Amino acid sequence: MRLQNKVAIITGAAQGIGRSIAFAFAYEGAELLVTDVQEDKIIALSEELKISGARVVPYIADVTRKSDVESMARECIAEFGKIDILVNNAGGSGNIGIKDIEDVTEQIWLDQIALNLNGAFLSSQAVVPYMKPNNAGRIVNISSYTSEGSFGPLGTSGARLPYAAAKAGILGMTKQLAKDLGPDGIYVNAIMPGLIVTELGARVRGRYDMLDDNTKKRIDEAIPLGRAGSPEEVAKAVLFLASEDASYITGAILEVTGGS
Repeated sequence: MRLQNKVAIITGAAQGIGRSIAFAFAYEGAELLVTDVQEDKIIALSEELKISGARVVPYIADVTRKSDVESMARECIAEFGKIDILVNNAGGSGNIGIKDIEDVTEQIWLDQIALNLNGAFLSSQAVVPYMKPNNAGRIVNISSYTSEGSFGPLGTSGARLPYAAAKAGILGMTKQLAKDLGPDGIYVNAIMPGLIVTELGARVRGRYDMLDDNTKKRIDEAIPLGRAGSPEEVAKAVLFLASEDASYITGAILEVTGGS
């Protein structure tokens, strides 16, 4: 019960990695506010978590909107009285594979930055004022191995240039925010997942399943461990950074990439 008596907000929790983080946190005793723009899925998730005995509040929010994330933080305080942990998981590369810079419209660029970088900034900005008075808090940001650039088929990534730029921005934000908030007792770290094949019905899984068998084989063979990762494996890393097990770790980037 590493998170017993802790209150956590998880953004983008309706599916994929965010969903697995929610279950991992609930298993370890956390009380949760789970949020997403997908109303049906986030409500269904909260009902599943409640069956397992967790105290959970679903909340519909678009992390690209400052008013939404500020309301999200206020709702968490109203329901639980505090915010101990924020997991900035909301994001995605879109559903259209775009390789060439000439094909990246200004709107696609702005949308990717808004979702993958601005969303984490706005959410952090909304919760930090509630963490500072307690001189304690944990922020875990989800970046991506794409932040270092990727080469190959577009099947598992959408608009990869703006996505890579946004996820690289997460790394810089994490390191600077860790230094800024360290004196306030607030830890800030990031996870860099590699190829993670999510559950059926999730976006990444859908794109991965559309690849032919030879392409899947080449992708897997390029990973030193020889396989894609699971969202549960990422959730374990997030749980570590959100717990007291990481009591002297801040400003770190933890790679969960199978050695890629």
